[in-house]
Amino acid sequence: MELGLTGKRAIITGASKGIGAAVAREYAHEGARVALISRDEDLLLEVAQSCGSATVVVRADLAHADQLADAFAACIEQLGGVDILINNAGSSPNGNIEQITDDQWAESFNLKLMGYIRAMRAVIPTMRAQHYGRIVNIGGVAGVHASAGYVLAAYNAAIVHLTRSTAEHVGPDGITVTTLHPGPTLTDRLRTMLSAGAAARGLSVDEFGEQVVAQGIPLRRLGTPDEVAKIIVFLTSDVAAWMTGAGLLVDGGTAKGNVTQ
Repeated sequence: MELGLTGKRAIITGASKGIGAAVAREYAHEGARVALISRDEDLLLEVAQSCGSATVVVRADLAHADQLADAFAACIEQLGGVDILINNAGSSPNGNIEQITDDQWAESFNLKLMGYIRAMRAVIPTMRAQHYGRIVNIGGVAGVHASAGYVLAAYNAAIVHLTRSTAEHVGPDGITVTTLHPGPTLTDRLRTMLSAGAAARGLSVDEFGEQVVAQGIPLRRLGTPDEVAKIIVFLTSDVAAWMTGAGLLVDGGTAKGNVTQ
């Protein structure tokens, strides 16, 4: 299937590892040029090496408005424009409403929610001028399937509304905006989150993921970054050109339903 991504220019945030790194490699495989943003320059350079010599690398902490603005300006200048934005930067700690502090709420707000907002603001003028753009906001199944132990997923829920609102706003400009909600995906971040539970049961993280976590998933296995990346890239392709404002669950059935959000 021809995705129509050859020569497209994609900016990917949170691109140093996990899903972001997998997305970068997938775009490079499809013939797109990529710009990678993250706080860890060493890891970014490793990802860039696997994507080809034309890859742009910019180190920035996207929780800070000035760093984000400078990073996106540099990416757009070096790519010669932008066609695709993958908003992927931002993780937040587990904890219920009594455990999460005001500082943690503020930190997650600045990185996850405001980071996504500012990133979209940074690319929309260029996309509008060319009457073409594709934006994918990475949310998470926790944003549509609430649990007591992850109250900060409220920001993932906010991203659903942000996506729909922005899609309506920029649709007449030829720009699509969608959300992807990954379920439990075997990234470094998930491994860290599972480590305490694994240690308590005397299991390795992989054993704990397979024997405990995966048993609560209808498909009985965790996802992989490459699987999620392929769906993200599909959402920005010519094949999905009439899809906007909607969300897609890629979670092995974790949210117990296949409706879009």
